[in-house]
Amino acid sequence: MACYSHSKLSTFQQCKYKYKLQYIDKIKVETPDTIETFLGNLVHETLGKLYKDLTFNKTNSREDLISFYETQWSERYNSNIIIANPDYTEANYKAIGKKFISEFYEHYKPFNQLRTIGLETDEKIELENRNYYNIKIDRLACDGHGNYYVCDYKTSNKLKLQKDLDGDRQLAMYSIWIKQKFNDCKNIKLVWYFLAFDKEFVSERSDEQLMWLKKDTESLICEIEANKEFSTNVTKLCSWCKFQQLCPAWKHKFELNENQKLFEKDAGMSLVDSYAELQKAKSDIEKNLEILKSSIIEFSRQHNISVVFGTNNRCSVKPYWHVLISENNKEKIISMLKTNGIYEEFSSLNYMRLSSRILKNELSNEITSLTEKEQSYRLSLSKR
Repeated sequence: MACYSHSKLSTFQQCKYKYKLQYIDKIKVETPDTIETFLGNLVHETLGKLYKDLTFNKTNSREDLISFYETQWSERYNSNIIIANPDYTEANYKAIGKKFISEFYEHYKPFNQLRTIGLETDEKIELENRNYYNIKIDRLACDGHGNYYVCDYKTSNKLKLQKDLDGDRQLAMYSIWIKQKFNDCKNIKLVWYFLAFDKEFVSERSDEQLMWLKKDTESLICEIEANKEFSTNVTKLCSWCKFQQLCPAWKHKFELNENQKLFEKDAGMSLVDSYAELQKAKSDIEKNLEILKSSIIEFSRQHNISVVFGTNNRCSVKPYWHVLISENNKEKIISMLKTNGIYEEFSSLNYMRLSSRILKNELSNEITSLTEKEQSYRLSLSKR
């Protein structure tokens, strides 16, 4: 029996090795706060105070909230908090937080639209295999007519698209708990407040969507619990990972940083430098080839010829047609092919999807026994 959360599941999907270090090995790594985390926490606390006091019939003024925010900032801010962007100072971030609180206050006063029934909830719902999912809602509210609101504050300066919010797992999973706990629940609205833009986004889920979301979450948990190889996944997010020094994917970097002599003579560094140079040369050549190809085609058109001659080579220019099928028509064509009994003639095995299902142990042993596994390697370059 284990308790899962949105962040726990997201960590596994982001990097299995990070999941192992954080949730299985439970390795503690001291990392200083970033200014973004510090700012976000204080803004959440300030808005939490606003609604907590309202439940006791105490209405804070905008000035009261700003004063609370500034006091907390002064008492808790320290020089160890990381400000990664040299263009901005502590004062800039502090002012941004005040702006978030002020605009939210003016937008939603007098705060009598909904009744708050929960702040920073700490609840759980039961999943299959006796596992649990943690329910942590910034603010849960209702309107007295069976409508419930899951409210989430975002201090990020990146605005999400509606389609991304409609596919969000975190708040949608909270809907399942609300339906189980409140018998008068008729409808649930998932509400995101993007404070940097003074915008509110709303999304809803049907019972069928929640059923499939729960099944998908349980399936992901089964994958986690069956996982034996916690592989690394190098992405841009690695730059902010607190376990980077413990990660085998970054071992070579720290070896080089710690040993200057190794840095000067390391064979791996020389190999990567040479590989990067050749890849750049290859990329430049491919771009030039495309330009030359277009120019040769245009030359053949202008002179109405099908072969262009060089000093030692000739280049044939042969036009051909290819068929384009839009996404809107794809299903229609498939249906018509099936109706005419010729679908099998145009269908083929999807090797990528089949391989993925086999590697995840999602197919029967009878099918898997007919295949073999071969390890391959993929190289990708990025800046250090």
